[in-house]
Amino acid sequence: DSKKKIIILSSILIFLVVAKINAQTFGYNLQTSSLTFDYSTLANYTTPRTITKAFTLSINNSNRGKYNVFCKIMVNSSLSIATTPTSLFSVKVNSANFTINSSYYQAKNIGLSDVLVGNVTGRGGRSDTIYYDLILNPIGLNYEPDNYNYSFMFTVSEY
Repeated sequence: DSKKKIIILSSILIFLVVAKINAQTFGYNLQTSSLTFDYSTLANYTTPRTITKAFTLSINNSNRGKYNVFCKIMVNSSLSIATTPTSLFSVKVNSANFTINSSYYQAKNIGLSDVLVGNVTGRGGRSDTIYYDLILNPIGLNYEPDNYNYSFMFTVSEY
């Protein structure tokens, strides 16, 4: 009888450990709608504009609860990179469902290389939501009128 109790107890402990390991997966989802904007007035070329909550990042943390968020643009244009404005955008945190370092509420210029736009620690096992604003930086009058297409790439890396 005591052997049966030990086997049953061992089975229960193994089940609990397996269930806990499965619950530790880390994942994220980025939501945005199609962002369309134009430069049709002189003010559009000289004054920054903000699209509030342009991106919503949802994170399911593992028990580590530590990750970095990076952002960059990719140019989807038939024009060469040399003639395409790449200093056009900045992003910043609009709000989050937890306390994030205040430096990420400041606009970070993004370009063709990854830029750190969030560092999070101490969120083990929690679900996070971060809303990012997209800022359209003034570009001046040096670029040819054309249609430019960009993709915004967010990368989240757990550490």
